[in-house]
Amino acid sequence: MNPNRSLPLSVLRAAARQAYGDLRPNLMGAGATSILFAVAAILVVSRISDGPLQGFGSSSAFGTMLAASCVGGFASLVMMQIGAETYTDRIGGALLRVRILPHGPLTWAIGKTLSTVALVAVMQAMILLGAVLFIPIATPATGTALLCLLLAALASLACAPLGFFLSVFIRGVYSYMVNTVICLALFVAGCCYPTSALPGWVQGIQTVLPTYWSGHLTRWALVGDPYWEIGGSFHPALGFGVLLAWIIIGFGLVPPVIRRSFRKETIGGLNRTQSTIRSQTGL
Repeated sequence: MNPNRSLPLSVLRAAARQAYGDLRPNLMGAGATSILFAVAAILVVSRISDGPLQGFGSSSAFGTMLAASCVGGFASLVMMQIGAETYTDRIGGALLRVRILPHGPLTWAIGKTLSTVALVAVMQAMILLGAVLFIPIATPATGTALLCLLLAALASLACAPLGFFLSVFIRGVYSYMVNTVICLALFVAGCCYPTSALPGWVQGIQTVLPTYWSGHLTRWALVGDPYWEIGGSFHPALGFGVLLAWIIIGFGLVPPVIRRSFRKETIGGLNRTQSTIRSQTGL
């Protein structure tokens, strides 16, 4: 057998094993508790926020809009999860070990994509189910529900490249904190509050990112109230195109970016990073 032909399959097998290993602690024990807490928090806030925001001319309750947004907008958590796992792997030396393996960086990136997208997809499905059961939202037809799940999966895939691009800059505690703040800001601005009410420069940034269009598409599918949207109207074809562009172009750029980042992983760099973290935490 030609080893070059078996290469993609071997990489995918290794990535799948890595993804399974990453998913187990997140779906069991304390990890499962964290998932339930995050989903429950969104549903509780959505349930008690039964009135529209003042000054937006919308008849839809804030909670209804928030729940519909989060079905797709939770894709932004893919960026945070990739950043968190990159930080953990970097300070623990896992990235250094991966670097010396054949096709290690590529396998690592594929595995992280599979595990984070699968993890967030579970949360998105739970939010959709909870919104139908507990939030005053019209029960979607089977086709609409499947469309929402498809859009949520596309949104998570579209956010993954952005997560890798941001995680390249994580080298210590402070850079990790900055990364988390950036991801949270993008999530809130694109999903948890009417983007149309934010400054123009924020709207301009969001129009080219998947963080806005992920919530935009599920609001369009589930509610149909355009008052949260930039320009006051829905653009599902444009939103789908932006997500698709991030998937195609983004993942095309991820391998060289990841390889360049892994070249900086050295034993000396790892020792300095661990020493800096110990001094910062007072150990």
